[in-house]
Amino acid sequence: MSTYKVIDNQMAQALLIKRRQQSMTLADMAKETNVTRDILSQIERGKKQVVQARVFGSLISWLSKED
Repeated sequence: MSTYKVIDNQMAQALLIKRRQQSMTLADMAKETNVTRDILSQIERGKKQVVQARVFGSLISWLSKED
């Protein structure tokens, strides 16, 4: 049974900002986070807010990783 987490607009914006600051494509970010490009795109556009805990954890880890 999967556990789900909510990605708020602030987190979605932080993901987008960090990705752009690092000049990464969604495909690059997908490889680093092990989250599909489609899901990442939906999150950044605010179309997807509820994700599996694994996805949430991966994105939090990526955000907190030093550049």
